[in-house]
Amino acid sequence: MKQQHKLCIAIALISGSLAATSASAKTVEVPDLDIDTYGWVNMAVMYGDTGRGSETYIVDNKYASSRFGAKISKEVEDLGLRVGTHVEFEYQHNDSSKVTPSNRSINGDLEERHINVFVAGDFGQVSVGQGSGAADGNTEIDISGTKVAAFSNLGLMGGALPFVAKNGDPSKDVKLIQALHNQDFEQRYDRVRYDSPKFGPMTVSVSQGYKSKMGGGSDDVTELAAKVTLPLAGKLVAGVGYSRKDVGGAVDKVDVYGGSASWLHTSGFNLTGVYSNQDGSNKGASQFYMVKTGYKTGKHSVAIHHAMGDDRAEYSPAAITDSEVKAYGVSYVYAPAKWLDMYASFNNYQLSAKERSYDDVNIAMTGARVKF
Repeated sequence: MKQQHKLCIAIALISGSLAATSASAKTVEVPDLDIDTYGWVNMAVMYGDTGRGSETYIVDNKYASSRFGAKISKEVEDLGLRVGTHVEFEYQHNDSSKVTPSNRSINGDLEERHINVFVAGDFGQVSVGQGSGAADGNTEIDISGTKVAAFSNLGLMGGALPFVAKNGDPSKDVKLIQALHNQDFEQRYDRVRYDSPKFGPMTVSVSQGYKSKMGGGSDDVTELAAKVTLPLAGKLVAGVGYSRKDVGGAVDKVDVYGGSASWLHTSGFNLTGVYSNQDGSNKGASQFYMVKTGYKTGKHSVAIHHAMGDDRAEYSPAAITDSEVKAYGVSYVYAPAKWLDMYASFNNYQLSAKERSYDDVNIAMTGARVKF
C-alpha cells in the first residue's frame, strides 16, 4: 500500500540519520501492517443574521470538522482474527458552533475522537477505548450527497448565535444549539463495544462505558442499536438506537431513543427522515424531527429540508417552557473530484415559546472540503 511505502521510507530515513550520529544505532524492523490513513480540511465562509445584526465569519465547518486518522490492523493467522487500532483527531480553527460576533477568532485544540483497539472475526468485532457508542450516528444517516452542507444536527453551524428575545433582555436569549439538537445518543466516550456480523442486511451493536461530565466525574452509559442496508430501487440505509446515561441526582437517568432512514432512488431522487426523543430532564422530554428531500445527478446534489425541535430550549438558562424551533433550509454540493466537495447552504430558524417571542436566526454558508 502507498501508506506502507511512505511509512517505510520515513522510518528508513530516521534510522539512517540515527545511524550516522550513533555507532550503536539499531536497524528498525517495520511490521507488515494494513494501514488506511484519511483526513480532510473543511473551511467555510458563514454569514449569520440575528436580532442584534449580522456578521460574517471564516469557520471550520463542524458538520464535518477538519480531522485526520488511521486504521491499522493485521490478520493474526494463529488466532484466525484481525487485530488493530483506530486513532482519529480533529483540529478546528474557528469552530462553526462556537463563533459569535464578539468572538470571531477561536484558536483550535487537537482533540481526540477515536483511540481504541479492536479484534474482529467471524463473531463480529469488539472495540475497547475512546470511540463511538453503539448508537452514535443513527440519527444522522444521510445518503443525499448534501450531508457536508446540511444534516440533522443543524445547530453545529452557527450554534452559538442567539435567538434574541424581542423584549430586549439579553438574559432571555437562547443559543441556537440549545434550542435545536438532533439528540444523537451519547456519541463518543470510553467504552467496550460489540458489533455483530451481518444478519442478512442487518448488524446489531451494543456498548457499555462511561462519559466525562462538566465539573468532573463521569456518568455510566449503555447503548443498543441496529442498522440495515437494502437494495430498494436504489439504496436504503436505516438505523435505530437507544441510550441510557446514569446521571444521578433528581434527574437520575437520561434516555434517548430514535433513528433515521435515507433512501436514494436510481433516478437520483432521495428522501431522508429523522426522529429522536430525549427523556430524563426534570424539565421534561424533548423531541426532534427532520424531513429532507433532494436530487442527485452526476457530481451535483441539491436538497431542501424541514426540521423541528420541541421543548429543547428548556435546557437553556432562559427559563422558557413549551418551546418549539422550526428550521427551513436548502443545500447544494458539487463534487468535481473524489477528494473535493464544494458546497453552499441556507437555513432559517424560528423559535416560539410560551413566555415571550424571539427574532429569527438566518445562517448562510459556502465552503469546500479537501480530503486526503
